[in-house]
Amino acid sequence: MRSNPLPRGARGFTLIELLVVIAIIAVLIALLLPAVQSAREAARRAQCTNNLKQMGLAVHNYVSANETLPIGAFYMYPLTCNRWKQAHSFFVGMLPYMEQGTVGNAFNYNLHPYQADNSTVMGLGMSMLWCPSDGEVSQPVQASIPRNYLGGCSGMPGGATATPAWKLYHTSYAGNAGVFPNYPTGPSGVDADYGAKTGQANGVIYFGSATRISSITDGTSNTLLIGERDFSRIQPQAAKDVWFLWFSSAFSDTMFFTFFPINPYNRIATPTVGDLGVPGGGNAYTAAASSRHPGGANFALCDGSVRFIKDSISTWPYDQTTLLPIGVTLNANGTYSLAPGTQTGIYQALSSRNGGEIISADQL
Repeated sequence: MRSNPLPRGARGFTLIELLVVIAIIAVLIALLLPAVQSAREAARRAQCTNNLKQMGLAVHNYVSANETLPIGAFYMYPLTCNRWKQAHSFFVGMLPYMEQGTVGNAFNYNLHPYQADNSTVMGLGMSMLWCPSDGEVSQPVQASIPRNYLGGCSGMPGGATATPAWKLYHTSYAGNAGVFPNYPTGPSGVDADYGAKTGQANGVIYFGSATRISSITDGTSNTLLIGERDFSRIQPQAAKDVWFLWFSSAFSDTMFFTFFPINPYNRIATPTVGDLGVPGGGNAYTAAASSRHPGGANFALCDGSVRFIKDSISTWPYDQTTLLPIGVTLNANGTYSLAPGTQTGIYQALSSRNGGEIISADQL
């Protein structure tokens, strides 16, 4: 018995034809994937912009109630510590103005943020403080031995281990402390050079700041307020554990400086922990503005607007041997000196509130 032959024209694909179809599909996917990734990044960048707009609005609500911008940092003497430590961050002070009044009411402002009574607030993560492109920032640190985070202080009576472990959350954003990372070693009266150091701070949120809008004489539309920082890029993991903590006013936690360029890993040599030392701790990567957005970072300005500033913006030149700006010297008392003729950039001008610089839109 003979089987019926296939009707003419009803044959299947040949192997070569299948391979051609697969190759075409692969090419289409390769062409489409970058477009999909770009669309996703555009959505993440839009959310980041919205976060900064909400924080800018919160700052202005704070100003309406208190007549000054929130203080960047100040010192407290924790009961479980034998030295002065930086107190809570400006984000903590702004909680009632960021629709986080319940969290603000739960924080004991009379105690240092690292003391056990405030561990609940430290363990609260807020999506407003996380850039969606900064993938690791929403992952908390588990701090079972709080004294490690107080730098020699117990954090709990007798230096006991926290049970359960404290959760410490981070932030992708920081306040503009200006050009120079001036770091007082204690409050006024303890650090003899406190006034000299804070007097050189030319940002809007810095140690001891109480900035009024009227003092921003460079114009609120030309002065940075809050900028991004890329938590995910910090290396090694030990540095991630102790920097960018949202509730701490320590340098390299909630303040950035334009001493280093945007995305410093593109402009200066890669530092390890301890290199490019910033007074008070951290390095260029933890002290500078940065982001995962291609080509730059988002910034809220003092007028409440948000701009994306390219990391190719004019900045002062760096000595690749010392890894410091050319013409800048750190003095013995913790202040900075600029040699005559030192070249500054548009980026440094944007961070100063009263430098008298004239900045045009085509320079950004």
